Amino acid sequence: MIDYERHILALNDVELEKLVREWAEQQKSKYHLVKRFAGAGDMGRDVVGFYTELKHEGNWDNYQCKQYNKALPTDQGMLEIGKILYFSFLGKFSTPQNYYFVAPKGVNRNLEGYIFKPEAFKHELIENWDKYCKKSLAPLDSKLKVFIQSYDFKSISIVDIDTIVLDENFKNILVEWFGGEMLPAPDGIVPVQVQNEESTYIQQLLMAYSEHDQIEYTDIKELQGHSDFEIDLEIQRERYFSADAFKRFYRDNTVGKLLDSLEKQVFNGIYDTAKQTYPNGYKCMSTVMSQAALVVPSGKLAVHAKVDVKQGYCHHFVNGGRLKWSK
Repeated sequence: MIDYERHILALNDVELEKLVREWAEQQKSKYHLVKRFAGAGDMGRDVVGFYTELKHEGNWDNYQCKQYNKALPTDQGMLEIGKILYFSFLGKFSTPQNYYFVAPKGVNRNLEGYIFKPEAFKHELIENWDKYCKKSLAPLDSKLKVFIQSYDFKSISIVDIDTIVLDENFKNILVEWFGGEMLPAPDGIVPVQVQNEESTYIQQLLMAYSEHDQIEYTDIKELQGHSDFEIDLEIQRERYFSADAFKRFYRDNTVGKLLDSLEKQVFNGIYDTAKQTYPNGYKCMSTVMSQAALVVPSGKLAVHAKVDVKQGYCHHFVNGGRLKWSK
């Protein structure tokens, strides 16, 4: 079993920032854009997740990465918060909606106490600004004090080693970086009603059934009472949504190239079978489905690409115009 904690603790500052950037980028439903601000002049920003195209003029989250050989000390934590608020005060950017201390070794008990008592945190930073921030930033004048008082210190939290290792969005990134096995994708859920996204492959199925029976089927309702086709349609839809769930899960939780590689392997594995000549579309589809079940892809996602997923991919290829059951 891979010891992810050991690997994470061994990262240097830049590597930790890159790891956190990948984590933030996987939260596609949350962020419009993710950027890493590296080197001098970052003004307290390491990894930033922008919620909208307004970027720093809108809502954003800051991930401040601290790879220390011990728990993050209070004075360093105070300075980092002071830094982000000071440059916000100067108008360099809006204040972050959320501020995360990404510290694999955690923060010391004193700083942790402040983070869990936001008003006490605010009071300590203001009262001891000269101690923590004056030398590195500027004196605390009345306008800056009012600005800091208006900030919501409840937005500050900790991302420690437990968070990194246990977070599902982090898990597959850790596998890519350090090895191990990806999390399995959830099972597909088949909606009762046919969805708009299914229209292309469903029409191809109806054409395949029509060619097989020599009876024109233009709507799935016309299959009622035809036990073979009713069951077949149910199975094909299950396959489609198995592949759909697989694609959505790994598109959101891995670097896209892994999923693209698997898709290419499945397509290449069924291509020669699909291009053969068949008496009808139904025979073509059935033969291709049998071949898809036999495809053995390689890569980190392969172990989770079950038979119904590989077969479901064929319907996605039909939707994309790369396959046709009826020529």
